[in-house]
Parts: sequence; C-alpha cells; structure tokens
Amino acid sequence: MKKIFEEMEESHLVLVLSEPLNLKMKNIEIIKEVTKEGFHVIVITTNNPYSILVKDYEKEGIESEKLFFIDAITKYALGKETEKAENCVFINGPADLTSMGIAVTEVLKKTSSDRVCVLLNTVNSMLIYITPENLIKFVHFIASKLRLFDVSGVFLAVEKGIDPSTLVQLQSFIDEVIDDGN
Repeated sequence: MKKIFEEMEESHLVLVLSEPLNLKMKNIEIIKEVTKEGFHVIVITTNNPYSILVKDYEKEGIESEKLFFIDAITKYALGKETEKAENCVFINGPADLTSMGIAVTEVLKKTSSDRVCVLLNTVNSMLIYITPENLIKFVHFIASKLRLFDVSGVFLAVEKGIDPSTLVQLQSFIDEVIDDGN
C-alpha cells in the first residue's frame, strides 16, 4: 500500500478503499503507519467495539496511549458501556450523528498533540444505519471540522461498497483517494 502520510501536510484528508476481507488489516496498517509518523489517532468506530479494537491493536504492538476512541457501536449493541476507559467516549449508536459530531469536537479541543489524525472506521458500516444523503452530510461536516482544526483524516471504506454517486460526493470533500484494490 502507498504510504498515506508520506510528506503529508496538516489537514490532509484521505479516502482509503479496501477489499472487504482486508478491512480489518487495513485498519491496523493505517493505525500503525500514522502512529509511527508521530500522530495521535482519534478512531471513530462504527464497525467494531472499542474493547475489540484495543485488543487487535495491542496484538500488533500499537501503543494505546497514542489512541483515543469514539465508540458508536458498544452502547448500541449492548445497551450500555462495557467498561470505563480514559481514552474512549461511548455514544449511543452509529445513527447518532449529533453525538458523534459533538464527541469529535470535544476530543479535538482537548487534544494536546500537534499531530492528530482522525480515522473514520468504516464509512460503509454507517450506511446500515443512515441514508447515503446523511452520510454525505456527516462526512462533509467532519471534513470541514478537521480542516478548521488543521487536523488530518482518513476515511476507511470498502471498495465497491458505496454506490458511485455517493462515492463521487465523498471524493469531493477529500484530498486523495487510495484504492488498495487496484
């Protein structure tokens, strides 16, 4: 895979398209790469719960102190938070875009690192809970927020998992598309 953050400037936004079966490993590769480049990563997870991601990342040697999570799946799946975590905010579910947006804003305001990257994992899983139109509005909101905070972002999606018109709209908000399937 092409290095996402080679000679990267701040507030660079990237859409990474991955094959469905490689999505988990692509997530790990991205986290490894950006943390090695000195970024602190805010992971917005709408796909896997915080507790699962932490275990996956630890197995791969990723330092959890460089990560913060906005977990939109645990409360939705269990009806409650499974644990208290200093580096995680649990929101009600993937369709709760208002809470997700507020959480992103609050975490960005509190971050003390100069180099921050937000990873939205995954764009496709959000389409289970919201319409493509609402997804486009939310990604536009997050992309604008990241630019205003001068923060980088990676939006992870399954290639061919988003209809072409939605994909074109998403591409209009970002700086680069990396299609790992080609």
